Amino acid sequence: MRIYGDGSLIHQAVSDDGLIEVVDSGNIRSLHFGTFPRQSSMRLNQPHYLELSYTQAMMGCLLLNPNPQRVLVIGLGGGSLVKFLLHHFPDCYVDVVEYRRDVVDVAQSFFQVPIDNPNLNINLGDGYLYVNQCFYQTDFSYDLILVDAYDQNGMAASVGVQAFFDACSGILTDNGVLSINLWGSERALFNSTMERINESFQQRAMILPVENKGNVIALATKFNVENAYLKKLRQQVNSLEMVYQINLPRSLQNLIRQNRNFIHRLFAI
Repeated sequence: MRIYGDGSLIHQAVSDDGLIEVVDSGNIRSLHFGTFPRQSSMRLNQPHYLELSYTQAMMGCLLLNPNPQRVLVIGLGGGSLVKFLLHHFPDCYVDVVEYRRDVVDVAQSFFQVPIDNPNLNINLGDGYLYVNQCFYQTDFSYDLILVDAYDQNGMAASVGVQAFFDACSGILTDNGVLSINLWGSERALFNSTMERINESFQQRAMILPVENKGNVIALATKFNVENAYLKKLRQQVNSLEMVYQINLPRSLQNLIRQNRNFIHRLFAI
């Protein structure tokens, strides 16, 4: 058993997929996969709030698609993104793909992920296989695809291949956005992944580094954003932040600064 600061271990289990632990520290409940980094965190008195900064940055995709009707989440963890979406977009349908049955059980038992919400569908399986099945065998399309597929060893290999990003692009709506959590300190892997995303999205990938963290969020769109949209976005971002409380003004600022050449080309600043 690992000790996580002054936290209290409230659940521990081992499966073929590894160790899973739930730790309470004051008002914060966190999910660990046997290592110190938190896979998910939740405020016990505000379960839908995005506690971790990288999850806030992932939802920076709302800057580019503010009204999602159908969302695909690959990697459930403690369900932070799922709860945020169901709370703020009650008419939105959320499909989840999670490889581990024990993660689903813990998310529902300890992190208030709903069991019987008609707008939530949780699938057990591999994210790569799911998006390829959607692309080749169904007419499913999504406004947002959120990819946070990590375990104790790093990002799942299957969600970093070219075919995965090709399929993601293929099942996004015309105004769709891919938001994927990457680990920027693994430079070679990060660079190769960004090259694949750009290949699938016709060089429309942008990066949003998470401040004071190693995470980098990649955002890729099916569309070009016009200058008029950017101006409108700057006018609206503070009002959006009052609703979502996910540091959207800072994300917009960082998005523009980190992608200046890309933004200049698309937005004609």
